[in-house]
Amino acid sequence: MSMNILDWLVFPVPADEARGVPIYGRGGLFFRAEESGDLATDMFSPKRLRDLMRWYGGHQFDIALLSAGGNDFVGTFLKTTFADRRSMTPGQAYDCVVNTGRYEEVYRAYERVLLRMVALHPKTPIFAHSYCHPMKMGVGADLTVANLGVAALMKKNVGPWIRPYVHKTLPDVDNQRLFARMLIDGFVDRVLAPLAADIRFRRNFRYLDLRDEAQFEQDWFDEMHPTGATFHRLSRYFAREIDGLFTLG
Repeated sequence: MSMNILDWLVFPVPADEARGVPIYGRGGLFFRAEESGDLATDMFSPKRLRDLMRWYGGHQFDIALLSAGGNDFVGTFLKTTFADRRSMTPGQAYDCVVNTGRYEEVYRAYERVLLRMVALHPKTPIFAHSYCHPMKMGVGADLTVANLGVAALMKKNVGPWIRPYVHKTLPDVDNQRLFARMLIDGFVDRVLAPLAADIRFRRNFRYLDLRDEAQFEQDWFDEMHPTGATFHRLSRYFAREIDGLFTLG
């Protein structure tokens, strides 16, 4: 998701460019330190974190964005969790996810990276974000720059990432959608919110709650990615937060 948001923070839409609207990122440098499909539990593992923090500690940054966690709860994870499971309610399916300990694993991964980042740059603001509640279950991606932005050039997995692994357990599409909603709410309630309230991080770390910002099927390109127009709208929330921290010259 971070790459799609950066598209709209760094590159203007034609109408904004014609009107001379200031573009966040003009004159700045952006470095992406992960690949599409990476898991938070992998990116922030002790081994990979050592390399990442050597680089992070060697440079000064105005702001840092952590965009991770969504991939940890889909794809192979769901396939393994719901293999040979009987039919159940969305709440029971969510309990199965909780019982795997996955939320705790992602929480610990975020905790590791935040501890290191705050120690290295105590004054640098760190942002994260929730994901939007999915609406278009079972739809894979048609990866073109026009559809998805620059991120389309870097993605390998075209999905879908949720429905194929839960449709036997949750045959009804509305229940699949509710289950996906619960997954994302759990990510906020069990990972992002506790970390943002933690006395160790609350001066640096905050997250944007985007859960209800793409409520219609037409807001979505595929099962996990909003359309380019929706990403443009979402980027404005990031821009407002950044504008609250810095004054553009």
